[in-house]
Amino acid sequence: MTIKALFFDFGGVLLQFADGIDHPKFEAAFGLEERTLFRILYRDSRYMEYQVGGCTHEEWEGSIRTAAVAQLGAERAAEVMAGWQDAPRPLNEDLISLIERLRARGYRTGIISNTIPGMEDRLQRELPHLIPLFDVRIGSGDLKLAKPDPAIFHHALREMDVPAEAATFADDVKSYAEAASSIGMHGIHFTGYEQFVTDLRAVGVDA
Repeated sequence: MTIKALFFDFGGVLLQFADGIDHPKFEAAFGLEERTLFRILYRDSRYMEYQVGGCTHEEWEGSIRTAAVAQLGAERAAEVMAGWQDAPRPLNEDLISLIERLRARGYRTGIISNTIPGMEDRLQRELPHLIPLFDVRIGSGDLKLAKPDPAIFHHALREMDVPAEAATFADDVKSYAEAASSIGMHGIHFTGYEQFVTDLRAVGVDA
């Protein structure tokens, strides 16, 4: 079946890095051991609950502060958390340009992201120019479903009104791309722009 819609993960695909931040560069700048930031934000906090709406934003932020203080001490934790808030989160501009061209050729596009609640508000506030590029925008924290649950992909397909076999989904996490493939979508493990273009052309997309 001809591809009609293309879905994208956000972090690590539309953003250059998985959560927007270059962790090794950040940790080097603050003299932190490797994966310290990951542990604070995701392993030792309540992130896994929060990404499916299981706690409030305040509770999640509180758990981050607690994890940071436990690992770094209060003064150092405050410095690192301020740096985290201000760190650049660059977009993959080559991919954004490709999406603009694909839309001009008639393809529909969407986002399926495991993320904290309030994705739409954050886009409106921080990246409003992206909103017109995506017909459907699905965030796990708002839907209370997260990849690799097949239900999140089925929901996105219903919102886009396309069958699975007429859609692609790109994710930098291989198991999430495979989860999309398991329901009949064309799951693509995103490893870089050039490879992604090759993969799209392999399934008939005019990329």
